[in-house]
Amino acid sequence: MERFITRILMLFITIIGFSQESTDDLRLYNDFADISADNIFKTEGYFNWGASIIKGDDGKYHLFYARWEKKYSFYGWLTHSEVAHATSKSPAGPWKYKETALKGVGGNRWDAITAHNPKIKYFEGKYYLYYIATNMGDKIISEEELIETSKVGYSHPNWKVLRPNQRTGVAVSNSINGPWKRMDQPLIEPSGPIKTLTVNPAIDKDKNGTYHLVVKGDKPDVTGFVRNQAIAISDSPTGPFEIQEKPVIDYMDTEDMSVWYDKKRERFYGVFHAHKFIGLVTSKDGINWKKANDHILKLKSVQLEDGSTLKPERMERPFIFTENGEPTVLSLAIKKGNESYTVFIPIEKPEFPKPNKRQLAWQEAELGVVYHYDLHVFDGIKYGQGGNRIDPVSDYQIFNPKNLDTDQWVKAAKDAGAKFAILTATHETGFALFQSEVNPYSVKAVKWKGGKGDVVADFVASCRKYGIKPGIYLGIRWNSFMGVHDFKVNGEGAFKENRQKYYNQMVEGMVKEICTKYGELFEIWFDGGADHPDNGAPDVLPIVRKYQPNCLFYHNGQLAEARWGGSESGIVSYPSWATFPYPVTGAGESAKKNIAKDNFKLLKQGDPNGAFWVPAMSDAPLRGYNGRHEWFWEPGDEAHIFPLEDLMNMYYKSIGRNSTLIIGLTPNPDGLMPEGDVIRLKEWGDEIKRRFETPIAFTSGKGKKVTLKLENPTVINHVIIQEDIRLGERVRVYSLEGFVKGKWKVLSQGESIGQKRIEQFENVEISRIRLKVLESDREPQIKSMSAYYVTDKN
Repeated sequence: MERFITRILMLFITIIGFSQESTDDLRLYNDFADISADNIFKTEGYFNWGASIIKGDDGKYHLFYARWEKKYSFYGWLTHSEVAHATSKSPAGPWKYKETALKGVGGNRWDAITAHNPKIKYFEGKYYLYYIATNMGDKIISEEELIETSKVGYSHPNWKVLRPNQRTGVAVSNSINGPWKRMDQPLIEPSGPIKTLTVNPAIDKDKNGTYHLVVKGDKPDVTGFVRNQAIAISDSPTGPFEIQEKPVIDYMDTEDMSVWYDKKRERFYGVFHAHKFIGLVTSKDGINWKKANDHILKLKSVQLEDGSTLKPERMERPFIFTENGEPTVLSLAIKKGNESYTVFIPIEKPEFPKPNKRQLAWQEAELGVVYHYDLHVFDGIKYGQGGNRIDPVSDYQIFNPKNLDTDQWVKAAKDAGAKFAILTATHETGFALFQSEVNPYSVKAVKWKGGKGDVVADFVASCRKYGIKPGIYLGIRWNSFMGVHDFKVNGEGAFKENRQKYYNQMVEGMVKEICTKYGELFEIWFDGGADHPDNGAPDVLPIVRKYQPNCLFYHNGQLAEARWGGSESGIVSYPSWATFPYPVTGAGESAKKNIAKDNFKLLKQGDPNGAFWVPAMSDAPLRGYNGRHEWFWEPGDEAHIFPLEDLMNMYYKSIGRNSTLIIGLTPNPDGLMPEGDVIRLKEWGDEIKRRFETPIAFTSGKGKKVTLKLENPTVINHVIIQEDIRLGERVRVYSLEGFVKGKWKVLSQGESIGQKRIEQFENVEISRIRLKVLESDREPQIKSMSAYYVTDKN
């Protein structure tokens, strides 16, 4: 209990400290659960669309949604929709239809024909049912014509009459079950950032009691229909509302916003759908909105609990239901074939940190490589980082890897046992190793291969050939060719401002190219971080989320799915926990003070009580021996390849300490990995296999004690322990014991296990091995405990 209380206190302190420094700390991207049949709400004979949930005084959950009979076709939403009411014992369903709450009332009223797309709210002792409705304006349209319009759809002449006559209104009741008293007039007319219509209302009030209403309309002064989200404010839930000049979102065509006020964070959030994704925006004052840290909230597919994926034709009308101040369910309107229905995706906030699917794959891979390749490899001059960041390479035509063989690169990595490989698509010179349409300073500009070469394409193809997962490193923090230092371009005034805008757009364009042209990527690595867009840096996280949902993101001021382990020695301190107090780390001078203090102790060791899963990366160049530290090829540097003994020491003190190890490799000017490096990588991979490929015995288990019995007394000197990190890190302190001549003997003791802990000790003959967990946070889950006897290599 004491440890649980400590964790909760640490989480509270983390949230408070981080929220004061960040745009927002609401993170939902990884918390959407798979759905079952109970989470799908269909109505026989009807199209369902949209949803809004509220908890009633009766303890039940009440759903208000739009529906219309299938006989009118899907386009009947404009002509025959009504607002229905369903109930459930859970906000995620299953739901049961109760009644129709609102219909079109006929006559010349503003809500004559339909009632559609509702939002239910409770303010000051009353229920408010916001909805949109269609009327005929000055034209009289018969029921037969309405039916014909619904079946023809957008191309019917009546569509141009009915659509502009959609408005938003509200009905009020003292009871969630009605009766509902409607207003005689719409709540709001189009003006300012919207024209033509006001639809799809979303409303909440801030801490001062001011009501903020979002409505959708057409963006003024554009050809065709481009949607804008406008914000209007009032002192009353029934208005009058005053539309603000600045829209909520005008940088993309979006629809169907749902908003809520987060009292804990003292800010508004708005969830919406765009063409490719479900997005999230946020605002401190409800008037000035910007992208949330989790701006790409969800791509347009739904995971089912049977392992299949629902990919609908349309996925719209997002609504987030909050309970006790926390998001609980995301509802979405789905259209697939001749059905439309609502899905309710539970939002499961883990009580304790655990890895997402990208982090889990990255940690289980354990060993990777990164190839550093750039213009200065070809100049015959020793690389100097300081000068390279500020001095452009005088002649970029020196780039000429005439014997480029990325198959040879990747095979060398595979021989070492690497499971993934990363290539510097750009580094500090700014030169891009791929065919970029947005960056003219790239292989398109050189004579090599007639400007048609693409090192990234060759590299990715080689990775797929050898079963290695490809990743990309993008150096955007420095660009000596364009005069960019620490994300900022040189210059002053409008000159600098315009160049900065161009650079940011170029970077975002390059990230999109990398994410869309080369298939699925395993990791994207922004050197030195990519900074936060609030600081004027390129906005890269949404691009990666949108196009590479399975790619580990490392890293910027919004998110770090892994952390640098605090040195470039290839080892991490012990213990090394995968949990961390913050979801981001910063880099160098941008790191938080308590991260940078004590020589980056927090980066090196993590925090067992950290609220976020941010596992450690160890990195080192292969050519880092005997006083050298070469990430790029240098002439005459073969003597500085790490000896095998040093590489094995790295392996023990990185992978064996719950860290993923990435080794830097240096292709030469010919486009080849040097022979000595290739040989050493093969030796390393062979030695890892010799020691650990075949255990003497292994077991798994859970609880405070896990015992491995051997068939006969056997000499061992290594034990590898692995937790099932899918369930988080649970072991805090442990003792490893061997049963020696009828007695238990302590072989080693430790603090953290995580993905892998390699224990090495003197030769001992034992018949049993026992892991005793002395302190834990929840029940220990041991994925594997295996014993080895490693002999000296002959």
